[in-house]
Amino acid sequence: MTCHYGYMDLTKTHTKKGVKKTMTNKITREQWLQDANSIMRQGLFKQHGYDLPEDVQVSAGFPLGFRAGAKKQTVGQCFPRSLSKAGVNEIFINPTQSDTLEVLGILVHEDIHAIDDCKNGHGKVFKDMAIAVGLEGQMRSTTSSQRLIQYFKDEIISKIGEYPHKETTAPTNGKKQGTRMIKVSCANDCGFQFYTSQKQLDNIRYTDCNGCGDSGLNIHYKDETIRI
Repeated sequence: MTCHYGYMDLTKTHTKKGVKKTMTNKITREQWLQDANSIMRQGLFKQHGYDLPEDVQVSAGFPLGFRAGAKKQTVGQCFPRSLSKAGVNEIFINPTQSDTLEVLGILVHEDIHAIDDCKNGHGKVFKDMAIAVGLEGQMRSTTSSQRLIQYFKDEIISKIGEYPHKETTAPTNGKKQGTRMIKVSCANDCGFQFYTSQKQLDNIRYTDCNGCGDSGLNIHYKDETIRI
C-alpha cells in the first residue's frame, strides 16, 4: 500500500512581475493517521506476525457516549466491521488528544481491536498482541513502553512529522441528570444490565460488558438510548 506523506498545494502569490506559483506541503490529520498505520502495518505489526487490515479507516472524532466535563474520557474507539456500511473497521481518536506519542499509543491500542474485529475485548488475545508490540500497563488503558516510544520516533515521527492537530475541548451544556438511576445494558444483547447514577456514568472509560466481555454498552436515558 502506498503511503502518502502529504500533498503538494499549488498556491498563487502576487508579485510585481505578476503571479508566482509556490508550493506548500500540507497534510491533514486523517492522512497523518492513515500514513502512520501504513508504516506500522508493514513494520510493527507485520514483524510480530499480525495482519492489520488494509482497509481500516482512522479519523479524529468524539467517541460514542462522550460527555464533555467527565473526569475520565474515552480517548479512542474502534468499531467492528458489522457496524460499518462500508464493511470496514472504523477507528476514532478523541480530538481532545494532541500529543503525538500519546496519539500513536492510542492508535496501536485501537489497531489491535481492529486486527481481531473487536471480538475479544481486552482479554488474553488482546493482551498477547499488546505486549508483543510494546504496550504495557492495564489492558483497558495501555501505555507505550520505551521500546515502542523509540519505534514511534525512529519509524514514524522522523518520516511524517508530528500529529497535525491542536487539542479540541468540547463545550458542556450545563445540564445535569440529577439523582435518577439510569439503566445500562449490554449492546450485544447478552442480557447483562445494571443501574447507576450519571456521576458514575461520567467516570466510565471502558465499555466492555461485564457479562459477555464484548465491547459496547447501551445507556438508556429517558428520551434516548446512547451506545458507548
